[in-house]
Amino acid sequence: MKAFIKDKKSIVVTVIYGIIWAGLLLLGPVFLVKHAYFQALGCLLWEVVFTFFYFIRKGSFLHNILAYSEDKKANRRTDIAMAVTALLLILGTVLPMGAAPAYNGEFPEHRNQYELTARAFAEGHLNIAYDDIDPMLEEMNNPYDPGERAETGVEFYRDHAYYKGKYYMYFGVTPVILLFLPYHLITGGDLTTYHATQFFSAISIIAIFLLMRQLAKKFFPKMSALLLICLCTAFSFISTYFAIGTPALYCTATSSAVCMEALSLLFLTRSIFITDPEKRGKQVFLAGLGTLFGAMAFGCKPTAALGNLVAIPLCVIFVKDRLSLNTKNKIIKIVADIALIAIPYIVIGILLMCYNYARFESPFEFGQAYQLTGADQHNYGNFFETFSTVRTVNGILNNFIGFTPIIGTFPYVYYNSAFVNFPLLLFVFGVFSKTVRTGAGRAKMKAFMGTLFALPLIITVMQIAWAPGDGTAERYRMDVYVFMVLLAFLVIGFFNETLSQPDMKRINSVICFFCLIAVLMGVLFLLFPDDYNYTQWFPESLENWRKVFMLH
Repeated sequence: MKAFIKDKKSIVVTVIYGIIWAGLLLLGPVFLVKHAYFQALGCLLWEVVFTFFYFIRKGSFLHNILAYSEDKKANRRTDIAMAVTALLLILGTVLPMGAAPAYNGEFPEHRNQYELTARAFAEGHLNIAYDDIDPMLEEMNNPYDPGERAETGVEFYRDHAYYKGKYYMYFGVTPVILLFLPYHLITGGDLTTYHATQFFSAISIIAIFLLMRQLAKKFFPKMSALLLICLCTAFSFISTYFAIGTPALYCTATSSAVCMEALSLLFLTRSIFITDPEKRGKQVFLAGLGTLFGAMAFGCKPTAALGNLVAIPLCVIFVKDRLSLNTKNKIIKIVADIALIAIPYIVIGILLMCYNYARFESPFEFGQAYQLTGADQHNYGNFFETFSTVRTVNGILNNFIGFTPIIGTFPYVYYNSAFVNFPLLLFVFGVFSKTVRTGAGRAKMKAFMGTLFALPLIITVMQIAWAPGDGTAERYRMDVYVFMVLLAFLVIGFFNETLSQPDMKRINSVICFFCLIAVLMGVLFLLFPDDYNYTQWFPESLENWRKVFMLH
């Protein structure tokens, strides 16, 4: 009887979805006949959305297909599905980046500093060689005070670092070394900045997919392919989406840092959690790659590079695993291996300090204090002088639970805070549950996951102290999303392993739903006219997007 009722419910649900699909399929041609092409496109969009709803419902057979098992053919199918999904997400992320003239190189203004810095390096100097520097800057009491600059009417290049009569780029040098300078030396031309953001975003998506794939394969045998693909898609999108709208300069720095941290996490976790400690050479090599990318993050954006703190608990696990082996000269080998793994931190740290000293006569000054921007940041470099308890508490609250009122016109929403933007991230609090802690303990991940939980708070506190305003703009949150999504994934994975099959289907269906909500919310945020993005540059396009979503 129960089976009959269950089948009857399934038939009813299928019929309801069938009616919705049929309605949309019939409505699409009607719009085409009326030349309402955007509404017709909207019909296609909502057909895809309702198809997704149908296949994630708790009665869907897709919940029964494991992501990874002993069936190698099934595993290959999962890998193919993951690869296709990642490719589609990459295309959907990088292709729109060239839409806005303010960011695609058509009207670069101050957003071509990476290109100019690469050109300067090729010419043998570090400063951007402008030939129209206003001498009045040197005569001012404080050229970094926007009020004083406005009073004097001095001419200046916005959002540059200015020191002793010379302009520099205060954004990190790693993208210049990795992409802009090689491109300039090989072609003689300049790599348009947004192309670098496209590259870093694409690699970030690949790295996050691979990171979550290897963790699921090792620790989460009960995870379905459907859940894994949904989580990889949503979490990759959350980590990279903001760069789609404003892909040049600011987001080049941030996307490169996210890319370096994602690659660092990929190789470090593979070394510590996946690789057999007895395979000493392989483990050290992978960990070395992890520290290499982690160290390069400091040359992208120092606040995001604080993510390298995860290396501390991973190092403890590394030492404990090595001490448990029955080998000779264990202590000497451990010390030698840690020294090898730490070499990228030491070498890149020294190089960055030399680079900073050559520009600003201080090994620890990246250019933050010498910005010509909308706020006087000359003293921001001193954390203890700028720290304010009230400002920090307010900033943390705004960054994680702040709410921006819904507006009355499409797209109706604007960037809120991490947990309001993407409720899926609330799973990070599951790190405190007994169920998750038990699973994390068996996987030797307790300290690692605890560090992932602390990192967004640490990074946010530093941003509040060093950035103008309260340091909680969405582009700053890109620094922390990559750590939050990894922790949320681990929490979901460990929690999922304890569920019965019926509970798993029900809960996974809800999680997949919030994965879709995360993607849709991100798209709506990007459509809000802001910071010279596409819809602000072409306001008529917003009405077209409204027709796509609202069908009228």
